[in-house]
Amino acid sequence: MKKIIFISVLSLIFLAAGAQRPSKVRTNERVNENRKKSEMTSNRSVENKSRSHDVRSGQSANNRISRTGTNNPVSDRPGSNRSIGSTIDRREYNQNNRTTDRSIDDKIIRNRTDLHKNIRENRSIVTVDTRETRSANSGRERSISSRDFEYERKNYHTPYRTRVYRKTVHVNRPRSLDYRRIHYPYRAPVNIHIVWTNRMYREYILIYPEYRYWYYPVGYRIRTASAYDAMYYVGEVANIYGRVHEVWYSWQTNEYFLFFGAHYPYHDFSVIIPGRKARRFSHSPEIFFEGRYIWVTGLVSLHDGKPEMVVTKKHQIHLY
Repeated sequence: MKKIIFISVLSLIFLAAGAQRPSKVRTNERVNENRKKSEMTSNRSVENKSRSHDVRSGQSANNRISRTGTNNPVSDRPGSNRSIGSTIDRREYNQNNRTTDRSIDDKIIRNRTDLHKNIRENRSIVTVDTRETRSANSGRERSISSRDFEYERKNYHTPYRTRVYRKTVHVNRPRSLDYRRIHYPYRAPVNIHIVWTNRMYREYILIYPEYRYWYYPVGYRIRTASAYDAMYYVGEVANIYGRVHEVWYSWQTNEYFLFFGAHYPYHDFSVIIPGRKARRFSHSPEIFFEGRYIWVTGLVSLHDGKPEMVVTKKHQIHLY
């Protein structure tokens, strides 16, 4: 019995020793593997740091080269050479893309038909017209600031109308206009305040359909001047005031002519009123208007070198 017990104890000891050996081997293998992994990660981190340093040095070298245009000592480094090479590659890539874009545009232009060409041309013409008409409310192709526009506006003549010319006999020539402006000034009206509005614009388009130089902004205050200075307001909407010196009626056209300053043909300014509108003031307009101080609002135009105004509305004529 003692022998059997002794043998069983020895066998158990040998079995325990054999079981401990492979566990120790496994633990050693695991430790070695962990060491190898840590070494690999440390090596990778070092490589990444070196690469990032090289890239930064290359970028700084490129920036210096692009600013100065000359080679710096930084370019001798390996990182800078790589960066320069990368910039050269980028330039080649951009050039290739530009060439491809040009080739695509050329193909599109070649494949374009006559219909597409006409549409493109019409669009360009429309844009030019809209830009020019924005500057002038008249819808003309010229802008307001052009010299031709100013010349035509300042020399605007009364449109063609049936008119009867008077024959004058023994009319005394008055003194010069400058002398009469100083020694015989007109009494000016008080509190004239007429502002340009959209309603006034629509009304004046109907009164003066031949005139196409409307450029007044909304809220513009209409200027006021005497009949002596009416010549300086040709082509403008203005308030002209003065004293009526003579009234003449044309029975062929049924119009009344009010002459300011002197007898016809030495007058300074004239106003043409239709007979139907003039008779609203009085049954005998010749007597009513002669010697009166009036001011009229309208478009000043030229006729035979003298300024005049055609009035078709009663509210354009004011007595003071």
